Amino acid sequence: MLKFRVYDGGGPAKRCALVQAYLVGPDGNPVRANIAFENGLIVCEKRDAGSAALALQQLVEGCGRLVVQTCLLQDRPEPYLLSLELARHRVQLLYVKLEDWAMFDVGLPAALAKRLELARRLFIKALGYRGDDPARCDKTAKRCLAVAIDASEALALAHADLLLSRRLAGVAPKHPIGCGMSIDQPVERLGTGLLANIDFFYLPITWRDLAPEEGEYRWALMDRWCAWLSQSRFPVIAGPVVSLQPGHVPDWVYLWESDYETVRDFIYEHTHQVATRYKNVVTAWNVASGLHVNTHFHFNFEQIMELSRMTTMLVKKTQPAARVLVEVCQPFGEYYASNHRSIPPQLYANLLVQNAIPFDGFIIKLLMGQDEPGQRARDLTQISHLLDQYAHLGKPCTVAIAAPSGPAPKQTGKHADRRDAGKDNEAGGYWRKPWSQLVQSRWLETVCRVALSKPFVESVAWYQWADGPDAELPMSGLIDAKKQPKAALRKLASLNSGKLWPREGKGTAEPPAPEGR
Repeated sequence: MLKFRVYDGGGPAKRCALVQAYLVGPDGNPVRANIAFENGLIVCEKRDAGSAALALQQLVEGCGRLVVQTCLLQDRPEPYLLSLELARHRVQLLYVKLEDWAMFDVGLPAALAKRLELARRLFIKALGYRGDDPARCDKTAKRCLAVAIDASEALALAHADLLLSRRLAGVAPKHPIGCGMSIDQPVERLGTGLLANIDFFYLPITWRDLAPEEGEYRWALMDRWCAWLSQSRFPVIAGPVVSLQPGHVPDWVYLWESDYETVRDFIYEHTHQVATRYKNVVTAWNVASGLHVNTHFHFNFEQIMELSRMTTMLVKKTQPAARVLVEVCQPFGEYYASNHRSIPPQLYANLLVQNAIPFDGFIIKLLMGQDEPGQRARDLTQISHLLDQYAHLGKPCTVAIAAPSGPAPKQTGKHADRRDAGKDNEAGGYWRKPWSQLVQSRWLETVCRVALSKPFVESVAWYQWADGPDAELPMSGLIDAKKQPKAALRKLASLNSGKLWPREGKGTAEPPAPEGR
């Protein structure tokens, strides 16, 4: 059993919201556990023996409301101090990334070196208070955590700018930036402005919208967009053709959720219909999304892998010249802590490659800032570290990203069952400051820099062009509901005009400085 002492305002905490709390095992995958807060302690009862780390959302001064974690810890009767262990892990991660990215060899910017040294000194200072003054230890550790996150983000951006300059000297991505559009948006009003600012189009396909009734397809909206895209001769990634996530599956399919063979046949027929109809428009297919999450169907491991193989092979056969992509959603894998019918994302990606499933690359879906599974905010270092884990697989990646520009309004569309806006926005976390147009714009810029610096990342796609009632991540559009451009659209256009690549000098490697330091 793991126990963590929590302090608030200089004394033991009376309340602690365990938002996104789960344990992580030595292999990096979440593990099953019962986690509760009682009498000033977070108590974690693991199902299995062995060391584990606690991950949970925390308010970090100047850095945001972020999911952070401790180092791997052994069970012991005495509670650990939560803030100290969170700071320990971040300082450790900071030095690990310095080594992994070989940043010691190129020399650190002076400002970053000062932050690194300050984080180290604060952690040593906190350790000194641990036995005699736990309240003071907690206060110092929290400051250490904030400085270490700040320093690690500056490190991630310095590393990104270094790789971007090297990539520019070689072969830059051909189509680096794209954007998605809801097919119910008016193509005539929005399409031209969209194509003027991007390199490729991310066309969403939702099974539920295409076939709300068994045996009946409603092609009109998709046909309208595809006809326009065919005339524009623009590169198109379409999909996901198959997604078993909530809101994507027609209601009539759930009638057969316990009959795998029947559901498999439905998926086969749907994949064949879509790929055949639009094979002359689409240049790359997002064939399957989130099969590894397996939340609402009771498929076993072999069935998940069979569906992955069947759908990719079918699209390859239908359109041999098209690229076939598989989407990894919820890529930090939190879902695995509560659903062991699922497959951890990294394991799933490795299995696709090792089993010679015929696909050409991954889409890594990173939606952040909403109180929904897999969408709670993370910092830039965690995003960069996550992407690094796909480097060895030998497959190119597209990173699909989005973040909100403010609190979500009350939902009126197909996501109307979500909680009210204020609670969702707070529990979903935020980066640096509460979400606004400015924060959304700066997040877009920094994540694009980090993602496109990776040699194996071919492109970044902003998930949603315009705000609308049916958006998967509310308020994440680049234009608002009144069709007015947001700051993020201007930033996207700026990046795509060549300003993303640091052509001269060292570039800016500093994230916005936290207030109060």
